[in-house]
Amino acid sequence: MKKGLLQGPRRIPEIWETSFVVRILLFFLFACGIYFYLLDHVIPKTYDLKRNMISNEFITAPMEVEDVETTKKLQEEALKSVKSVYVMDERITTNQLKVLDQIFRSVTELALEQEKQLLNSPHAEADGSTLIVGEGFSENDLIQRLKEDIPYQLTDETYQILLKQSPESLAIIKAVSRNIVSAILLEGVKMNDEGKIKERVNQQLAISELENRALQAVKELVMASLVPNIVFDEQATEQAKDNAIRSVKPVVIHKGDILIGEGEYITDEIYRKLGVAGLLTHNPNYFPYIGLVLLVLLCTAFFYIYIAQSKLEIKTNNRQLLMFIVIILLNLMSMKIISLGQALEYSFIGYLAPVAFGSMLITLFIDYRLAMFSGVLFSIGSSLIFNTVNDSLFDYRYGFVTLAGCIAGVYSLGKPTLRRSILVSGLIVVLTNLVSITAIYMLFYSVKWQDLTQLYGFGVISGLLSSILTIGLVPFFESAFGILSTMKLIELSNPNHPLLRRLLMETPGTYHHSIMVANLSESAAEAIGANGLLARVGSYYHDVGKMKRPHFYIENQMGGDNPHDKIAPSLSRTIILSHPYDGVKMLEEYRIPKPIQDIAAQHHGTTLLKYFYHKAVQESDQPIFEDDYRYAGPKAQFKESAIVGICDSVEAAVRSLSKPTPERIEGLVRKIVKDRLDDGQFHECDLTLHELEIIMRSICETLQGIFHSRIEYPDETEVKRA
Repeated sequence: MKKGLLQGPRRIPEIWETSFVVRILLFFLFACGIYFYLLDHVIPKTYDLKRNMISNEFITAPMEVEDVETTKKLQEEALKSVKSVYVMDERITTNQLKVLDQIFRSVTELALEQEKQLLNSPHAEADGSTLIVGEGFSENDLIQRLKEDIPYQLTDETYQILLKQSPESLAIIKAVSRNIVSAILLEGVKMNDEGKIKERVNQQLAISELENRALQAVKELVMASLVPNIVFDEQATEQAKDNAIRSVKPVVIHKGDILIGEGEYITDEIYRKLGVAGLLTHNPNYFPYIGLVLLVLLCTAFFYIYIAQSKLEIKTNNRQLLMFIVIILLNLMSMKIISLGQALEYSFIGYLAPVAFGSMLITLFIDYRLAMFSGVLFSIGSSLIFNTVNDSLFDYRYGFVTLAGCIAGVYSLGKPTLRRSILVSGLIVVLTNLVSITAIYMLFYSVKWQDLTQLYGFGVISGLLSSILTIGLVPFFESAFGILSTMKLIELSNPNHPLLRRLLMETPGTYHHSIMVANLSESAAEAIGANGLLARVGSYYHDVGKMKRPHFYIENQMGGDNPHDKIAPSLSRTIILSHPYDGVKMLEEYRIPKPIQDIAAQHHGTTLLKYFYHKAVQESDQPIFEDDYRYAGPKAQFKESAIVGICDSVEAAVRSLSKPTPERIEGLVRKIVKDRLDDGQFHECDLTLHELEIIMRSICETLQGIFHSRIEYPDETEVKRA
């Protein structure tokens, strides 16, 4: 629990305050609230428009969106302009020259072999068409062997021409053929280039000095050797296509672009763009809805995890969680209200929003770390709600100023004891707003003092409004959620409070008793980390019910007659047992917060009124039931109530000691605590035995300070005699 604050205790715990199902529903409410507050600033308005009609609206693009269809068309056009990539394969050139060399090597070898056979055969003879070389060895055989060695399909005439050439002529033919093939292949040969190749071969042959028959053979051999060496490069072509696609910049409809003017004719292209922007009722863009849902769920999950892992009371207390959600939504609502001014052409009116009051309230009522975390949410909200930038969803100028103001409000607030502390915190927020606005303005704009003065005015009003709203809403949350702030407790502790003034005037003994109990309770509560201020203020008011019949309580009798001596124990019982109930009723009339009422109702728990019970037993012949002489309760429901009950009994008991030595005080304190513990008075609060030990030590130390030994001053007459 946050020190200085208390969630109002209950006699009968309400199920909803600790229910896990209710907790999940509250977080769902939290998410829905944020979603609908931000919806209008993320989701564009849609229009019921049709093709070929006149628009009665002036419509601009609400956000930046890519025109995918137009972009795709441009990419297709770019692809069409990309030509297939062909590259020269040098391996083909090298291979064809090697094949050509092999052909002439084969012809040369056969020519040498033919010459050798001719020299060695005496029967060689020739006729007009066929040359016979040796027995069974003819020209046809040589041609057949060439066909087997040469990979090209040449005519028999070409083979004959090659075989009949002298070595010198064959070398010339080889050189001419090789030069022509090499020159043309180095220039590059493509598919389906036969006509150009023939023309280039003829040009080369025309300048050679070969005879006609040799020219024919060279031409056929060269044409067979000239194969395409410029081939299709699939990888390079795909790369060119990718580059063409990437070179096309996406076609974007920018935020604020005019899509159609009022009275303008809706063409197919305009209608298509309206659809792309998600502005048509029958064809909305669902992506912003999904994006906002994810954003809200993410924020909700962060808060849920943070709260679940904290040690704050809000971790299990749905009442505090509901209060936290109300504060968040109130802050967002204030932003929404201020954002309406943007329609009045106040472009920087977002700086006027009192965004810090939400974090300040969370700091006061729950925890400053959670308030800091909430400041991040307020920063995101203001960036969306006040965004006026055309090319961005978030305007972090407002987000930064909001976050700075929230941080300043949280850290400057601390633990306020007076309402003016909140005003001081508001002034610190004002100063922070001015500095952050100056920083943002000078970073984004050239300095125009007229504009800057207006922004300063907004920043000052924002900080002051934050503190004013915080002060104004504190009583509302204290009343609605049963929460006591430190400031409220200090106000209630003022001796000039009407009820305390009555207590002092009508029951001075009870008032003094309450002051003593308050001193004991505060030190004991602080010793175990409980709310000492609550224990003190609760002590002030715990016995106000005695004002109804003040003289029936011994501290107000001032040595006079005791009226209980003249009445029956049963009547005394009724009077004494009624004072907690009378006190609660009186506190309700004065609108004292419920935690104080609960301390008044619970400080006696269900303890036994021993004195009058034993008196009744002694005076009656009939059996007397203990339950008739017990307080109605309830038992203490929280630590501060239990501590006040202990200190109330201890103070009354120690007052009755004739000689209150430290040993006797400690023994009495331990006996009272043990009796209450054995009677089960602490079963419904979360006090531990270790804490009870600390409480007893603290009470003893405080009492020893009150009842310390004093020097007995001599009588004035005796001093004079001496």
